[in-house]
Amino acid sequence: MVRLAAYDYRELGKLLRAKLEEDGRGWRACAGDIGVSASDLSRICNGQGVSAPKVIAVCDWLRLSFRAFYLPPLRDAGAMFHGKSTETGSTCDAG
Repeated sequence: MVRLAAYDYRELGKLLRAKLEEDGRGWRACAGDIGVSASDLSRICNGQGVSAPKVIAVCDWLRLSFRAFYLPPLRDAGAMFHGKSTETGSTCDAG
């Protein structure tokens, strides 16, 4: 099994929504402070992706590391390549 690198927008969205509700000024005002649009905040709160600079701006506003939501790739040891390379023509021996 292989999982590609990903980002946990759902968890970020939960924390962002809670902070926006706590702030109480409204999403447009907070978005202006953060440097993103209110629709960007809505996307994140709904678990949807936005660009890396917007994620970093939101995380800075939340005083969290943007890396806290990074999901590194996972590789199953059994999923390693075993066979002939289509690029080099050589074989790969994992042992």
